[in-house]
Amino acid sequence: MLHSIVARAVAAAGLLASLGVSAQAAGFPERPITIVVPYTPGGSSDVVARLLGQQLAIELKQSVLVENRPGAGATLGTAVVAKAPADGYTVLLADNAQTTAPSLYPRLPYDAVQSFQALGMVGIAPAMLLSNQQSGLRSVKDMRENTERNRKGYTIGVGAGSPSHLISALFQQRSELNLMMVPYKGASQAATDVVGGQIDLIFTNPASAEQYLHAGRMNAIGMTGTQRLPTLAQVTTFQEQGVMGLENVNYWFALLAPAGLPGEVSQVWEKAIAATFANAAVMRRLQELGITQVPMTPAELQLFIAQDRETWATLVKNNGMQLQ
Repeated sequence: MLHSIVARAVAAAGLLASLGVSAQAAGFPERPITIVVPYTPGGSSDVVARLLGQQLAIELKQSVLVENRPGAGATLGTAVVAKAPADGYTVLLADNAQTTAPSLYPRLPYDAVQSFQALGMVGIAPAMLLSNQQSGLRSVKDMRENTERNRKGYTIGVGAGSPSHLISALFQQRSELNLMMVPYKGASQAATDVVGGQIDLIFTNPASAEQYLHAGRMNAIGMTGTQRLPTLAQVTTFQEQGVMGLENVNYWFALLAPAGLPGEVSQVWEKAIAATFANAAVMRRLQELGITQVPMTPAELQLFIAQDRETWATLVKNNGMQLQ
């Protein structure tokens, strides 16, 4: 008899809990939403998050805040989202660090795939190598011909364990140039030091590079991919310059939530994201930033992230890449 009563009580409690979740989901969102950017302000992820946040606030009819949580190759901010309640109020503006970090940080407090639920793919962008404007470096050929500097090593700013770190290491191998990697917490400070001449180079994407190139404060040496960007048609690809093996290297951006999001909340997010990318002004700005929108369902994005993690893991293992 007692067992029967307890069983009914547990079942009733479960029913009430599920009703509570459904009721909460039905009213989502009822308070401000936070997009966590695992980098310092001013970088590409920050720019993209604020652009999306403005339109998502309209679509969700709720305030959308951008919170910068930099550190440890983007893993600190990522961990904050992984441990957040799965209620849709805290999401991550993720990038390649989601899939590169597991190869370089073996004891992460989260699983890059299983701890997150894909909401929507924002897009991809090439990786661009920029130099100090006064250096005169405007191509891989220029870098190779500067034998004295190449012998000493070109200094390049990287976020330790970040996509820029692995891309820089891969470029060094493919180009056979001597690079000395200088760690930074965020791309904005590294870019400032390139402009000031404290370091020679930085790998970034068009979203970050745009302001420096248009103002003539940096030179573009080249970019990954197989085609030039319409908005920066003067920047040649590394493939055109004879440096092979970087054709499929890109930066990507996506919105992720903690795993276990209620179905009703997921649907609200999917509709809001779809409406955001249907907005002409948002799409135009993404194109100006050199970001190509890649339509993916959440399931396709989840698979993309899993596959990208394995791609970088294989690359790191085969090439003996390590943090410096």
